[in-house]
Amino acid sequence: MFFDHGLFGLLWRTAISKPSAPAVALGTQTWHTYGDLLQRAGQVSAGLQRMGCRPGDRVAIFAKNDPAWLELMFGCWHAGLAVVPVNAKLHARELAFIMQDCGAKVLFFDEGHAEAEQALSLVGNGVTGIAINSNEHRAWLQGEMAQPAVVEPQALAWLFYTSGTTGQPKGAMLTHANLLAMATLYAVDVEPEGVSRALLHAAPMSHGSGLYMLPHVLHGSVQVCPESRGFDALEVESLMNHYASTAMFAAPTMVTRMTQACRGALPGLNTLIYGGGPMYVADCMQAMNRFGQRLAQIYGQGETPMTITSLTKSMHDRSHPKLADRLASCGLPQTGVQIRILDTNGDALPVGETGEIVVCAPTVMQSYWNLPEATAKALQNGWLHTGDVGCFDTQGFLTLKDRSKDVIISGGSNIYPREVEEVLLRHPGVAEVSVMGQPDADWGETVVAVLACQPGHGPTDEELDALCMAHIARFKRPKRYVRVAELPKSAAGKILKGELRKQLSAGELDAIRQTDLM
Repeated sequence: MFFDHGLFGLLWRTAISKPSAPAVALGTQTWHTYGDLLQRAGQVSAGLQRMGCRPGDRVAIFAKNDPAWLELMFGCWHAGLAVVPVNAKLHARELAFIMQDCGAKVLFFDEGHAEAEQALSLVGNGVTGIAINSNEHRAWLQGEMAQPAVVEPQALAWLFYTSGTTGQPKGAMLTHANLLAMATLYAVDVEPEGVSRALLHAAPMSHGSGLYMLPHVLHGSVQVCPESRGFDALEVESLMNHYASTAMFAAPTMVTRMTQACRGALPGLNTLIYGGGPMYVADCMQAMNRFGQRLAQIYGQGETPMTITSLTKSMHDRSHPKLADRLASCGLPQTGVQIRILDTNGDALPVGETGEIVVCAPTVMQSYWNLPEATAKALQNGWLHTGDVGCFDTQGFLTLKDRSKDVIISGGSNIYPREVEEVLLRHPGVAEVSVMGQPDADWGETVVAVLACQPGHGPTDEELDALCMAHIARFKRPKRYVRVAELPKSAAGKILKGELRKQLSAGELDAIRQTDLM
């Protein structure tokens, strides 16, 4: 019976065994017990079925973090529907594209969200919009619970649209079996010491934080939404003073802000999981000095969410003789996940050689939504071609170099931006940096560093040149340094290199000077 209901079975199992346990909270206030959440999910399911939704249909959620996320998500799965999580910061036209592309039947959105209203008008009558927590929404939930649908393991559960930095976004089709495997691997490989009793959602629920609801629901943990519905370092600190044994998924930039802003020792913090972008060694060391051995890293993609490698808390041991090397890596392959490093001909490379990372695992997506050519390119002979570049060391730790599209080829030599970024961040005056290539008639590409400085600090080009020359080969150092107030980031905290490239090409960023090319 358990898997006949797919992922809804996770909630059902916990609600039957722990009906009075807190399931969802807004700030410090309990919103639902597990018994309440089970009933609400059944009411959501009944409401969607009354609207004509049938198993396999898609329901989009366009909202900031909110307790309603859980009842909507599990309500969809109760009815055999697929959830389409959408970044609440998208433009109306981007939202409209996603709804039209996946054929969404229903859109749940934050009340008063102008972009949602505009997107619904663009799509027309094909999608029904329901404002979360509105009077209509509350009235809609007054009906009886429906019976849960029978769901096959390979049925679509989560249709996640990628960022679309190289064109229109693609919908990665993740099945109930994919996400059940992810939830299981979390307990085995991310928090093997025991799953935290609370999960704090300061990162978007439409991304990794939302997926990590699954293992925590299975283990009866309380899901905590900040009252701000997002990330505020001091609010995080306050909530971690209230809740014991708390886990939180955070982008590296969020971890850095917490390191700088939080005043106390965060007694309630159990596991701070970072991922979604590179965490530089210097930043990681500062966070460890601040919060102790409570950090864990994951590496995954939307196409195989949260589950390629992990670097557990025990691997963040400050006494380890090769700690810096470990922190520069993204850890060991998760249980049952196969990883290979391939050259441009598709042949496997030995330890220490850099190439494309390919993955075979039970968490790998089924396909891209209605994109057979893109699917055939990404999934070859059962292996997901990630587009990421990396290498293994002799102990099996995987180190990411960069996205294959981000590798800079200058004068015939490959330059990996992350390596240069790690060096520049050694300077105390550099807060954030993004290194990229810019077309050059003589060299093919030259290295450009776009950086944001710490308040009151402004390292000179000469200082940065000297730092690079002391740590990396001369040809890798940036030929141009560009200062900006802040680097553009996605909702998940990733630096948007594509946006920076556009701004550079358009001459929108002011360069201090250009150094000699030699």
